[in-house]
Amino acid sequence: MPDFRDVFGELLSGSSMVEIAILRIRLAAVDLSSRELKGVRRFSVLVAEANAATIEEEAYALTMDPGKRQNLRRVLGLLQTGVLEIRSAPLGGWSPDFSVFSDDVGPQNLLLGLHWFHRPFPHRGPAWAARFGPTEAKRARERFRTLWDGAHQIGPAVQKLMERTSLRGCSGPRRFRS
Repeated sequence: MPDFRDVFGELLSGSSMVEIAILRIRLAAVDLSSRELKGVRRFSVLVAEANAATIEEEAYALTMDPGKRQNLRRVLGLLQTGVLEIRSAPLGGWSPDFSVFSDDVGPQNLLLGLHWFHRPFPHRGPAWAARFGPTEAKRARERFRTLWDGAHQIGPAVQKLMERTSLRGCSGPRRFRS
């Protein structure tokens, strides 16, 4: 059985637009490749929970890990070019997480269930997600758009946090006088 990350990457690589509704941003787990993102022109992420301190801490941790710095740069680049938009809807009322993958024709695939990129999954027990086709993807997109329209734009704030953290991480640890 393929894991969630593999299926997500496969669907992403064939999409021009992705709309994701998740509980929270987990920057440390984001590892999208340039190949997967090649054709994506719009990437909309809707979160129920957003915490500036957590986002900044995760971004800083990525700057300290040479293997993950590129992931931070890639996400930051998507924000800077406007491809990636992030909004918060703390009272949006959706569960579970879901992603709608669209091509130029329209919605083609829906992933519904826990969205977890970390490998291995850190908890005991099942973490289910299911893949559905165009009919369900169209319905989910309607729900996403309703949530999106009522959400607050946080992309610019996330971008500023990441830019500041990226600069701080590249300059090394802060030094204090004694």
